[in-house]
Amino acid sequence: MTSMISQTSLPQDSPAGQRYVSVYALHAGSIFLPDSDVFEDSIGKDGGLTVPSFAFLIDHEVHGKFMFDLGLRKGGKGYPPAWDETLIELKVDCSKNVADLLQEGGVQPSSINSIIYRYSKACGPHLHFDHVGDLTPFPHAELIVGADTAALMQQTYPGDPTSLWPEWPAGQKVRYLHFGDADAPARPIAPFHSFARALDLYGDGSFYLLDAPGHLPGHLAALARVSPNAFILLAGDCCHNRQCYTPGVRLVSRENYHDIETARDTVERLKRMNGEPNVVLVLAHERERLEDSMPLFPQRLNEWVTTEIVRKRHE
Repeated sequence: MTSMISQTSLPQDSPAGQRYVSVYALHAGSIFLPDSDVFEDSIGKDGGLTVPSFAFLIDHEVHGKFMFDLGLRKGGKGYPPAWDETLIELKVDCSKNVADLLQEGGVQPSSINSIIYRYSKACGPHLHFDHVGDLTPFPHAELIVGADTAALMQQTYPGDPTSLWPEWPAGQKVRYLHFGDADAPARPIAPFHSFARALDLYGDGSFYLLDAPGHLPGHLAALARVSPNAFILLAGDCCHNRQCYTPGVRLVSRENYHDIETARDTVERLKRMNGEPNVVLVLAHERERLEDSMPLFPQRLNEWVTTEIVRKRHE
């Protein structure tokens, strides 16, 4: 599939009191990724890397704290049995889950107001266990998911012993998002820079959800405004290695994407946004960010993003 990717400018700061968010990265466990699942030119070859599974704490000055992903479950325990073979194959390693890391950094899980899952629809055998974590330590959090998730939740474990998806905890509050008809204060935007559509989650330009399909239908990325005209792009699983978006010469592997042509189109859109001088991109499994000394919670990313933007402009 070849698409014509239009591009608009990123929204400027509002002169009437722009709001910003604080962003924190949590290293919520690690998995082993075979190269054949990451790069098209590695299909049929051996090799792979252990990579982090990042989750992100976002703090909004009005709407409070929320999570973008939850990483892995502690010790790889508590998943439906249908995951057993995959957990062994991908060598899941998680000694501390998101709730543990938050508490160590002085944030109580009970203070988290909402949790955003990046996947709004499951397809095939991979439901992205490495990002959905454990909801039970977050009793007050509203779960925010895409509208297609409602159909997915018709067959869950343990009601369906073969299901890969656990049922919601008892009493779980769930909000289903629609890109075209959002609830207040969320505001749909189409197009949004190089992406076809986005959602201004709080209607104040501080945090945008981007429709970034390919790895799965309904896969989301997020763009957070962290300081005057400075953004961090949380790109999730749009790709799984930096070489796919910069310089972008290695194609994502058809072994790990529901719709490979759409996935490659999304990566092209990602590369265009990453080309903006005031955007810093972080993938959900970007091992290089640990090697770059990206600060982890409880240090926030805002100041690091500003430094990275300065470095980027001088490259």
